[in-house]
Parts: sequence; C-alpha cells; structure tokens
Amino acid sequence: MPSKRDVLAQLSREELISVVERFELEVADRRKKDDLLEAVASSRKATLADVLPNLSRERLKELCVALGLDDGGREKAPLIERLTGASKEATESPKPEPTAKGNGSSKGTAPMAIDLAPGEKLTREKLEGYLWSAADILRGSIDSSDYKNYILGMLFLKRLSDRFDEECEALQGNRNANPEDPDEHDFFVPKKARWPELQKTATNIGEALNKACAALEEKNEKTLGGVLAGIDYNDERKLGDNRNRDNVLSRLVQHFSRVNLRNANLSEPDLLGRAYEYLIEKFADDAGKKGGEFYTPKKVVELIVAILEPQAGMRICDPTAGSAGMLIACAHYIEDHGGNPKNLGLFGQEKNLGTWALSKMNLLLHNLPGARI
Repeated sequence: MPSKRDVLAQLSREELISVVERFELEVADRRKKDDLLEAVASSRKATLADVLPNLSRERLKELCVALGLDDGGREKAPLIERLTGASKEATESPKPEPTAKGNGSSKGTAPMAIDLAPGEKLTREKLEGYLWSAADILRGSIDSSDYKNYILGMLFLKRLSDRFDEECEALQGNRNANPEDPDEHDFFVPKKARWPELQKTATNIGEALNKACAALEEKNEKTLGGVLAGIDYNDERKLGDNRNRDNVLSRLVQHFSRVNLRNANLSEPDLLGRAYEYLIEKFADDAGKKGGEFYTPKKVVELIVAILEPQAGMRICDPTAGSAGMLIACAHYIEDHGGNPKNLGLFGQEKNLGTWALSKMNLLLHNLPGARI
C-alpha cells in the first residue's frame, strides 16, 4: 500500500510549495521538488489528513488512479479516506531514502500493475499514472533532473519491442514473409534489444541496455541514429556502483514489463505520444526553471498554434524546437480541423543533444517520422 511519501510524490511542485507555505516548513531549496517532498514527508504537522482536503475532487481521483486505488465516488471524503487509510504515516515516521552514493540500494515503491478486464484497452489516465509512478523507483537514487532520460528511454525501448512482436505475430500466417526481415517492420528490433531478452538479464543490466540502444540505432540508422546514444544506463556517477545500478535498473525493467504497449492494447492511436508528452510536462515541472529548456507550457503552445492557423501543405519550422511540442501541436491542429497531418512539412533545430533526442522520440511516438530536427 502507498505510504505518505508515495502519495505526496504524486503532487506537483506548485502543490507542494502550497503545503510548505501553509505549514511554514523549512526547505533546503524550494526550486527542487525533491527538497519540497522531503520537507513535507518528514513533517509531523503536515499530515495527509490535513493536506488532501485542499485538493479538488478531480485531483484526488487522479491521485487514486495513479496509486492503484479505487477512484469511485462523488464526494471527496471517500477518496481522502482511501488515500489516508492506505498510508503508513500514523504508525511510522518517514525515513530518508538512500542515495546512489555508496553501496546501498534503494528499496523505493513496489511497482503497481495495470489491471485490465478481458477486452479492455489501456486508457490515457491509467497509462499516464503508471508511467509516472516509474519515477518512484528512481526517486532517492538519482537526481530528479536525470529521471526523464532513463524513464523516457525505457518507455521508447519497450514500445518498439512490443510493436515489433505484434508485427511478427501478424506475419506468422504469411509464408512469403520473414519476421526477421527488417523490411517487414517500421523499426527492426535486434534480438539483444527485445524486451524478453532484457528481462532475462540479471547482472550488468546497464551494459545490456546500452548495447540494446546501440543495436537499435545501428539497425535503424535513418530514423534512430543518435537518438538513444545520449542515455548511459551504466553511468556510475548518476546510478551508483554496479550493485546499485543493477538493483535500480532491474526494478525499472520489471516495472515496464507490467504494461503492454502494443497497438491492439491502446484505446486511441496517439495514446503513446500523448503519454510521452505528459511525462515531459511532469519532468519539466520537477526541474523547475530548467524545465523551460525543453518544454513550453501546453496552453502557451496552443495559443501560438491557434494564432498561426497552420494548414495542410504548409512547411513549419521551430528554430528552438525543444521537445517538439509546438510542431506536434501544429499536426494535431490540422487533424482536428479535418486535414491530413501527414501533408505537413515539419522542421526544427535544437542545440542541446539530449533535448534533440527527446524531440525525435516524441515525434516518432506521435507517428510523425518525416519531421526533420
């Protein structure tokens, strides 16, 4: 069951700041969400019973979904009762989480699973809550500014592997088709990068993930060249010694193993793209001012696109593309107005290589492989 820290970890930086100000808590650095979280989680004054009533009913429902709790009911009280009743704050004091420095390992939060009824498809709400909970595995082990690289990279790997397996199954009845022929796939996933192979890896997981990323890029040079190279799953400075890296990465792999990202399991065609953008927004919120380097608030983007009124056949360039949010919003605008988003030239430039990789993955998950960044 989720602890007090687990519940608070779902709150945004602004929500945590509000709690800190209300209870006059001391925080090492208000710009960092991790410091805000630590201050509230370790406070005996700021109990969940006092914090949660200030949230809206819809926000409480979101917290319940993210934590795998029942979100039914028209009143706030039952939702708060589930969240506070599930926490351990009444029986144990919050303990600081270990960091990647040294040889210790972080226990973190037990991975939740997405339970779907037979025939039920994965919804955006369930997927977003599940993906964001992956941050709980890394929280306390690495700096929050590095979450996005590992989680978004892992999401991309899992999506490509699941989609590859789905395409292979579709080819089984065709005698003239070879599932191991790269021409039969949107992205060819070599054996060492396929998810079942990664799941089997028990030691040196970071090295295995790096080799998987390199193999993917090699087999899909035109579309994936350089996209995954900037993510180092074997970085001792960020993930600690070999024992700690294996512990954290193993739990992260198992976490993503519990969600099926095949097309047949998705409730909408653009579900993965929208979930990816949701994560970018959450990571930008965690990063504070630095988040502006790769993310522009959604409402600002929507206003700019509405003023531009893009039309099919146009060529659109964003000279500071970031994670490509505006280019994707232009494609959505055309689709929402009955046009064909494929009939649109999308161009951009980005100086930061890490952010450039985010933009490429974002565009690919939105099924916009023709964009040039």
